[in-house]
Amino acid sequence: MAEPGSESFTDDYLLYLLAHASAAASAAFHAELERGGMRVPVWRILASLYPDARLNVGALARKCLMKQPTLTRTLDRMEERGLVRRALEPGDRRGVLVALTDRGRALAGEKVALARRHEAEVLAGRSADEIAALKARLRALIETTG
Repeated sequence: MAEPGSESFTDDYLLYLLAHASAAASAAFHAELERGGMRVPVWRILASLYPDARLNVGALARKCLMKQPTLTRTLDRMEERGLVRRALEPGDRRGVLVALTDRGRALAGEKVALARRHEAEVLAGRSADEIAALKARLRALIETTG
């Protein structure tokens, strides 16, 4: 805690607090992914499509917090590894839907289990009601700002 009178702007700035909380809560999990040879963008794609979602590239980019060209390059590598497949969106000659392959779904399932364990560690000591309220407030903030 900062000394009285020594608070900086960021000590009470919501956007900084959200970013800091996200970075602090994610650091150990992201390090574990990287030790296992998985980059965070790949994890975000796997998690966003797990278990059976089919999303167009634009929606997937938004969900994964990625720019579309970066997502496309990452999808190229994932498709080469047999983790995702792309198909034309019915009724839209330019639209492309992305889905997990069986191999991608299996890998995502393993990482989702790790993510759930990590989430439980981060939230340890909080009641189910506190956790539900926190998630509801964050979802509402996302809905109204994004």
